[in-house]
Amino acid sequence: MAKIKVLIASGISQEVADLLQDAPPEMEINFLPEGESLSDHLSDVEILYGTLPEAAFPHATSLQWVMQPFVGVEGSMYTAFKESAITLVNSKRLYGPQLAEHAFALLLALTRGIHTQLDLMREKKWKWLPCVEVSGMTMGILGLGGIGRAVAQRAKAFDFNVIAVDPEPMEKPDTVDELGQLDWLPEFLSRCDVLTVCCPITPETHKLLSHAEFDALPEGCFFINVSRGKVVDEEALIAALESGRLAGAGLDVTYTEPCPSDNPLWTLPNVILTSHTAGASQNIAKRAMELFIDNMRKYVNGELLANVVDKEKGY
Repeated sequence: MAKIKVLIASGISQEVADLLQDAPPEMEINFLPEGESLSDHLSDVEILYGTLPEAAFPHATSLQWVMQPFVGVEGSMYTAFKESAITLVNSKRLYGPQLAEHAFALLLALTRGIHTQLDLMREKKWKWLPCVEVSGMTMGILGLGGIGRAVAQRAKAFDFNVIAVDPEPMEKPDTVDELGQLDWLPEFLSRCDVLTVCCPITPETHKLLSHAEFDALPEGCFFINVSRGKVVDEEALIAALESGRLAGAGLDVTYTEPCPSDNPLWTLPNVILTSHTAGASQNIAKRAMELFIDNMRKYVNGELLANVVDKEKGY
């Protein structure tokens, strides 16, 4: 019986490649040769690990499902792929730990003045600065998927009151005190001492946070974004920072990336900007490959795949 052809088109380390020894025996695993075109190797591939660019799509005549080893899928949402029967799997829920850690690194750096203290250290200046205690504050989480849940878990450990908004109806986890949908957004924002963005970019969330939303936040709120910059109307964010409505912002993402050199976010004193590095982890490639192997087993056994993306919703 012919084996199921699998193509690994995303660069992986030898350590991660070795995990493929646990793939089901029904699979024939191949790697895209370095420097060669994906289109030239797709015709008989049933399962792809990597991304399927629009230019390569016409060559994917046997493809049944694709696993992307990252979370954001907006780059794959071109019409031909969305309308096809090809299943898309991503790595949602695998990035929660490191993204939540980064969110708290940004928040605590802002509340404890670490970014300012670093500047003083380089000048060899010993100076007392006021700091903000987060214990007892309300953390608002926009998007309660894998990232949002990881943030909520850590927020509870810091003694936050945790409230969350998500467009999907879901059971409230124990780490969240109150949970609502998007119609609750105005009241939700009015109660946030810290607002953390953890949602994907979709037509529904594009510039979801604009002038009215930032005006609804309490004065002195801290703003953290470790998901997608396009969720935010950046002009409104900058205005809220310059006016003092926001005490500070910790941003791993911006509307345009790389962040343009003339963007005020580079120089505002109450902003900490990192270069879309929150997803970095020594563990993520292994976690993604383990999910891929588990899904190959499910596929062979005729079971539903894990982490299937709703191509209409975009997540």
